[in-house]
Amino acid sequence: MKDMTEGRIVRPLLLFALPILLGICFQRLYNLFDSILVGGFIDLSALAAVGACGSVFTLFLSISHGFTNGFSIVIGQHYGAKDMVGLKKAIAGTYLYSIIISVLLSLFGLLYIDQILELIKVPPEISDQAKSYLGILTAGIIFTVCYNMFSAVLRALGDSLVPLIFLIVSVFLNIVLDVIFILVLHWGIKGAALATVISQAVSAALCFIFSMITRPETRVRFSDFIIPNEITIELLSQGGAMSLMFAVVDIGSVILSAGINSLGPDLIAGWTSGRKYLELLMLPGGAFASSAATFVSQNYGAKNISRIKRGLKYLILISWIWATLATIIGWTFAYPLVNSITGKNGVPEVIEYGVRYLRVGVPFYYSLFVLVILRSSLQGINRKVLPLVASGIELVVKICATLFLIPVLGFTAVCYAEPVIWVLGMLWVAPAFYISIKKLEKTM
Repeated sequence: MKDMTEGRIVRPLLLFALPILLGICFQRLYNLFDSILVGGFIDLSALAAVGACGSVFTLFLSISHGFTNGFSIVIGQHYGAKDMVGLKKAIAGTYLYSIIISVLLSLFGLLYIDQILELIKVPPEISDQAKSYLGILTAGIIFTVCYNMFSAVLRALGDSLVPLIFLIVSVFLNIVLDVIFILVLHWGIKGAALATVISQAVSAALCFIFSMITRPETRVRFSDFIIPNEITIELLSQGGAMSLMFAVVDIGSVILSAGINSLGPDLIAGWTSGRKYLELLMLPGGAFASSAATFVSQNYGAKNISRIKRGLKYLILISWIWATLATIIGWTFAYPLVNSITGKNGVPEVIEYGVRYLRVGVPFYYSLFVLVILRSSLQGINRKVLPLVASGIELVVKICATLFLIPVLGFTAVCYAEPVIWVLGMLWVAPAFYISIKKLEKTM
């Protein structure tokens, strides 16, 4: 376990962030591998089905992931304050509420799957494939939540390496299962979904077994589930605020996907292929944001504000170095990257859509990384409302793009909607964090 309230800043932060980054990369890579097999060895309609319903499943994951991330902030604050009794109660609450949330999400998704697909305007010719893919992923969401729950607890205590190890195991299992289910058994899009669910279940089981055996801080007794009201409020307020922040963002993505889906299967397939690599290249931002949440929450618990400021300056500088590299990669290798997903089924028009989407997005990573780092940092210092405003800005822009811009500008509006959002969000969170940290300096 790693106490981030003392000692050097940059090297421990990078060593902490690296396993998180690798973990996120491996998660994205096996999603990317799914897309490559689906687009290259099934057909473009299957790839379009994956893209058409992907935002809905991402919304479900973001709601649960927001809660587990919020819970980890509470755990980190108690750990930084050396409050071991409160720490055990917070961990017990994390286990309890995470399971409840995952079950509710699965039930909702399965009961209303037809209405959801109709709401986001999935084209009729791919609706059956989208329904089977989304249904299998939604039924197995509890496994993803359990993995995220245990990894969030370990990260809050300063251990980002162990979750990575078990995630790598599940990634290779997913690849093997993808090959078996899609290429050997010819189960199509259902096989891709089953491979993802089974591999997530394995990573969750391994993380659970290791935590219970080797990390005494993560073991709780039945008495720990008698959670004081103040800790319950801390958990649900932090988790609810972060989940709402993520959910507002992804509700906007679901609305935006309805506009994209209205443009037809070819455009959906092109957008999906470009989107996969846009998401892959932005992954370090997520690692830096997770690292910021742990670093800030521990130092907030230790009342060390000056250390928070120094650490965030380093994180933003490092994130901008990656933004520069990502922009070079996105522009230089856009065509072979997009073509790796569309494969033998690719047509020039579809590839052009993907290339255009990727090249427009990558230069705006500078704004995106500042946004996600400072948004997580605001959560870490218990400023729960301010990040929601940035998410609200994103929701409004996506609604406007869907209702007014996409019908007129078509794919151009799809390409520029999120970059505009990232700039506006950064312009909100940067001064909001500066003002908040100045107030804390006067009170601590």
